[in-house]
Amino acid sequence: GNRASLTTSPLSKSNPSRGLAMAELRPRAAATRIGRADSKMLASEAPADLISGVKKHIINMTMDMKTSGLPFEDAQNVWSGMSGCLYALPMLCTPYNWERFLWLLQAFLSVSADYFYVNDLHIVHGLDRIFATYNTIRMILLVGSNLPIWTVSFALLPLAMYYNGALAKKTNRVDRWIFFHTLWHLFGGVLCAFFTYMLRYVYHVGDPAYS
Repeated sequence: GNRASLTTSPLSKSNPSRGLAMAELRPRAAATRIGRADSKMLASEAPADLISGVKKHIINMTMDMKTSGLPFEDAQNVWSGMSGCLYALPMLCTPYNWERFLWLLQAFLSVSADYFYVNDLHIVHGLDRIFATYNTIRMILLVGSNLPIWTVSFALLPLAMYYNGALAKKTNRVDRWIFFHTLWHLFGGVLCAFFTYMLRYVYHVGDPAYS
């Protein structure tokens, strides 16, 4: 009887699972703290990441055109690749053949770079970046100079998806890159189609009859 009382504590008699539960909670709490610290670190690095990303983008448009810029061994995915077809949507929203060709070419380059050649060194990557940059700036300038200025803020939505995709590359998370790159194509294609329609058929920008 005395030997049993020496080896069994009152705590274990009253709640024998408490020690085990506390031991399980400690790693979870530590992981939560680490996750919060990582989020704060990424947030504090955002301005530097943005500047670095712009510099790298310029380099990849000029001196290093054949690289995809992706750190993943295999990034080919139907969603992030074939969703580039959405950049053909503005073709349906303009009366001008030159603009239809421009968006058709953008969709072709996007699908080629993000699906067919995503894992390869190919000139299509640089061409895709050049046309995507041109079309992004062109749409922002057209919308900002012809529509209410607040409508330019809609550009932040696809650009935020692009930025999060860049963060996924930095942390080597191919699943997150696929997710955000798909949304970049989705929001970008739909918004470009919507604003192209507004510019050409509502505000009649470029139509001599309304100038």
